[in-house]
Amino acid sequence: MIRLKGFMLLLAVSSLTVQAQYASRSFNSDVSKVGTTAVPFLTIGVGARANAMGGAYVSVANDVTALFWNPAGIASLQSVQLTLIHSNWIADLNHDFVGFAAPIGIIGCIGFSLNALTMDETIVRTPEQPNGTGERVQSYDMAIGLSYARMMTDRISIGGTAKYIRSQLWHMSAQTMAFDLGIVFSNIFNFVQLGAAITNMGGKMRYSGRDNFVYHDISPSEAGNNDKIDAELKTDSYNIPISFRVGLSTVILKGGKMPLRLAMDLFEPSDNVKSLNVGGEWTLFNRICLRAGYAGIFEEDTERGLTFGGGLQLEMPRSVVQLYLDYSYEDFGLLNNSQKFSLLIAF
Repeated sequence: MIRLKGFMLLLAVSSLTVQAQYASRSFNSDVSKVGTTAVPFLTIGVGARANAMGGAYVSVANDVTALFWNPAGIASLQSVQLTLIHSNWIADLNHDFVGFAAPIGIIGCIGFSLNALTMDETIVRTPEQPNGTGERVQSYDMAIGLSYARMMTDRISIGGTAKYIRSQLWHMSAQTMAFDLGIVFSNIFNFVQLGAAITNMGGKMRYSGRDNFVYHDISPSEAGNNDKIDAELKTDSYNIPISFRVGLSTVILKGGKMPLRLAMDLFEPSDNVKSLNVGGEWTLFNRICLRAGYAGIFEEDTERGLTFGGGLQLEMPRSVVQLYLDYSYEDFGLLNNSQKFSLLIAF
């Protein structure tokens, strides 16, 4: 068993090393690949804590938001956690996340997540009826996930997520299944933590619905033929945005009352170029946290950049329940900014 675990560790480290070397060859590309996948909301960061740290979170993830960043992170949970997250995303969109994780003894830890990007209803307008047709349209993207993670040793944890993804665009919809895999190596040389995750490995998505059905004249030049033959338009299929993250983090003054956590992630999505995210978290007396980071380093033509925020830990009187309130601000340049509010309940 020890030899097997040692082999698994060596294999994982070798794989991560190869991926990091490949990714480090070039951070820039002549083709950005932006807009080449479906449901890009799957790459929007979850949680005010992680986003305030610039998204450098794959090795830090040690709470229920790990369900998004690295499912292996929930293996270290000592209590049940629930998180509710809301943000006003760019272009008047709403981004919401609900996560629940519960340890189940030596078996490991299980989790559930709902990730959604929604828009308010809008009036349907046409050139013939610019004031509205009387119809209203609403669209949304969502992903529902079930996760499982386990500590393989006192320093190695692994985890995975299976999720159902659906996109609704008025009368049209598309769906698929996808999987996430993650691993965390803790206390390397009693100083460094390493994490890696590959997310959104799944099938393609193709929109279909009642708008696909049309009338078609197969021979318009022939007189007297049927010009209203039922036909179905076949739309293209698109991949979903597979993402690879690998990162390192460390804690300075770990035993003190004001530890400082520093983190760095390499991020490589299939619908954009490779980039670096860096961030830090300064904890004061286990109650107040100050965070800052920078996202999208080496990403060309990006509007992302500075991030910052903070958090507060509260204990309920005469109860084991703990509340974590977090806030983050992300600068998006010409697209203004995004602010996130998170509530995490541990009980």
